[in-house]
Amino acid sequence: MLTDAPGDAARNMAVDAALLELAATPTLRLYGWSPHAVSLGYFQSLAAFDDLPKATPIVRRTTGGGAIHHGDELTFSLALDAALLPADVASSYALLHDAVVRALDEIGVSCRRATDGQLSARPADRWCFEHPVQGDLLTDAGKLCGSAQRRQRRRVLHHGSLVLRRPAHTPSVAAVEDQVEPSEQVRRGLRAALVREFAAALGLRPSHGELSEAERERAHARAQDVYGAAAHTARR
Repeated sequence: MLTDAPGDAARNMAVDAALLELAATPTLRLYGWSPHAVSLGYFQSLAAFDDLPKATPIVRRTTGGGAIHHGDELTFSLALDAALLPADVASSYALLHDAVVRALDEIGVSCRRATDGQLSARPADRWCFEHPVQGDLLTDAGKLCGSAQRRQRRRVLHHGSLVLRRPAHTPSVAAVEDQVEPSEQVRRGLRAALVREFAAALGLRPSHGELSEAERERAHARAQDVYGAAAHTARR
């Protein structure tokens, strides 16, 4: 398990990509975004977001789905062998998101997993949180958590965005703040609960870790050559 301080968009995506490629053991990473940024789904067009303020940092994820404005949130990524998850993609979302439901319940936040709507790497809506799809986590106020997956060479990267306070570009979403003030104590409790519940869902024993030298070098290279490169962001 890795807990990172909030980082810039290119580094965040580069570290997750390095873990997908190189992590020797199943790895859960918890992190935030500084400065706040927009991540595009892999298949989305950059031109669809011309209306964003010019100074908005934008990065293209390796995972599909809709764009996310990453503000005050807890982002989680899981990099692991596909054999540890159900082969059916929808069932894998259900397994992991039910763990998030239990973790949220531990800090006093109630939510439910959506069972309607079609999972798709190429969504009709430009914003991930605009309309819930199967597997998303909902409250009466709207969508609280959305995820996307990348599967390659029998490996899986599962990205999740859990809103603590509403971001500026998508103010209609649900947030932890609707039910509980996201104090530092609450944030620590949520991180600890996510670690426990993901480990239990996957039948694993959690332990703290650090990036290996190879992972750090790969992440540094990917941040410069891929996720920090304008050509990659504008490739569609």
